[in-house]
Parts: sequence; structure tokens; C-alpha cells
Amino acid sequence: MIRILLRCILAAWLLLFASATWNLLAEPKGNHKQKTATESGGAVSNDSYMGLTGEELWSNNCLRCHNIRPPTMYTNAQWDVIVHHMRLRANITGQEQRLIVEFLKSAK
Repeated sequence: MIRILLRCILAAWLLLFASATWNLLAEPKGNHKQKTATESGGAVSNDSYMGLTGEELWSNNCLRCHNIRPPTMYTNAQWDVIVHHMRLRANITGQEQRLIVEFLKSAK
């Protein structure tokens, strides 16, 4: 029974990964529009990485696996540790990590 469940979870994860990869490959390059702080509700900075804000990186990476957590759920120090730990698991760059943490701290 556990083997069947694990196989189903693995199959769902592989489909999700394949879908995300396909979306990245299918999107034309240079099509990212940088959002300003006013366009995204003022909670993020104008700094962006690959055309994505900290809020977008948080949404694209963290919310794939986790239920949404409000930025106020943890302290700034806790977010530092959490995002640093998840950097390895989510395979995000240091710059992406900094933008995500900056968004989480500024959204309080």
C-alpha cells in the first residue's frame, strides 16, 4: 500500500516538474516585464533578478510545495534561516534568496 502511495506521489511530482520545465522552455526569452513597487502593491523593491521580484520568486518557488504562509508568521531572523535552508532544496540562487527574504521582511 505504501509503495503505491509513494509511486503516486513520485508520478505527481514528475508531472509537476515536467510541466514547470515545459513552461520555462515554451516562454519566449526576454518576455519578462519588471514590476515596479507600485505595480505589485508596494511590498517589494524595484530590484529584480531575471525580471522577477522577490514576491514573484517567493510565489514561484515556495508556493509550489508549501501552503501559503503570511510574512508575519515568522520573525525576520526566522525567515533568514528558513529561506537559507530552503535555498538548497528549491535550487535557488543567492540573489533569489536575498530578494525573497527582502520581500518577506518588507511585507510585514
